[in-house]
Amino acid sequence: MASRKHIKTQYPGVYYRESAERMAGKIPDRTYEVCYRDATGKLCWYTVGRHSTGIRPAYANQERTRLLKEIDAGKNPAASRSITVGEAVEAYLQWADAEGKRTGPDRNRYEHHLQERLSAMPIMAVTPQILVDLKQRLAENLGDQSLRHCFGFLRRAVNHAIDARALSLANPFSIKRGGVFRLPRAENAAVRFLTRDEANALLAELKKRSGQLHDMAMLSLRTGMRATEIFDLRAQGIDEPGKLLHFTAKGGQRQHVPAADDILAMLLAYDREPHEHVFQARGGGPLRFGISETFDRAVNALGLNDGITDARHRVRFHTLRHTFASWLAQSGEVTLQELREYMRHERIEMTLRYAHLIPGHQRDKLRIIEDILDSHD
Repeated sequence: MASRKHIKTQYPGVYYRESAERMAGKIPDRTYEVCYRDATGKLCWYTVGRHSTGIRPAYANQERTRLLKEIDAGKNPAASRSITVGEAVEAYLQWADAEGKRTGPDRNRYEHHLQERLSAMPIMAVTPQILVDLKQRLAENLGDQSLRHCFGFLRRAVNHAIDARALSLANPFSIKRGGVFRLPRAENAAVRFLTRDEANALLAELKKRSGQLHDMAMLSLRTGMRATEIFDLRAQGIDEPGKLLHFTAKGGQRQHVPAADDILAMLLAYDREPHEHVFQARGGGPLRFGISETFDRAVNALGLNDGITDARHRVRFHTLRHTFASWLAQSGEVTLQELREYMRHERIEMTLRYAHLIPGHQRDKLRIIEDILDSHD
């Protein structure tokens, strides 16, 4: 329990109260508070946070300065202080559902890993130290990419709350250059791609277990579509005359890919209404919870991941898209720019991952040096 006595710091309007129970290292824990006058002249107190969570007098002074600027701008700081992380998340998920966005994975990650710790916490109370501690706890069970997904979702939810409610606060989940909180760089770019025999065996195994999952896998292997794009595909997006498939791609952009006649026929055989998703959950409606575990069971039955511990070499659904690109590169019939267009990569660096698969690619580059030397002689 903190003492009621406010102790001055070197900053005007910044005080702390010492705890009679908690310790922060070798000193009693301190709760930092700032005082200010609102637009009516009323004296207000605002609790910034505890020393044990990383709060220091300089940070509390920055918060007080920000509050004063809000008041000068005619804003009410209390409105920004009251909204919690949980409220921001729920508002964002409702908006995303209404926009037809796929929220299942984000919702699951939040409910299983974040909700208990953050739901009731005001956004303004989230400190860098809280984020560091949370990251360390999550890292015990989650990989680097999953960590990035968790915190990226929180960042989007709070940004939405700031924009929708015109809040005047900084997003604590934003990664700041030189800041205390950092996320690991995920080194999970797929390396493994299937051989022809492996691909055929996997498709045959999937067909025995689930016709729909087989068709989804075939679609990814034949067009390079991502799982989320396949989930989004609706009957009205099947352009049979143009031999194209239209869908919402990564980032919310409308894109399309060419499709062969047999792929178009496979999709049209589902006989969906124009507005309906081609691939649906067991009870109807869109797929919201990712690729079925049946895919992993098929992979395990074939032993494709036996003895493999590096995630980059393990077969997962995304391996089908990676195989599509790798086979095109190996064919020698497409340039890197053409491959980039097929894969719809935003950055050429993503396509360059496949450059080493192009036949003769490295040998041809070495000839550049030989030619220069020969011309000099």
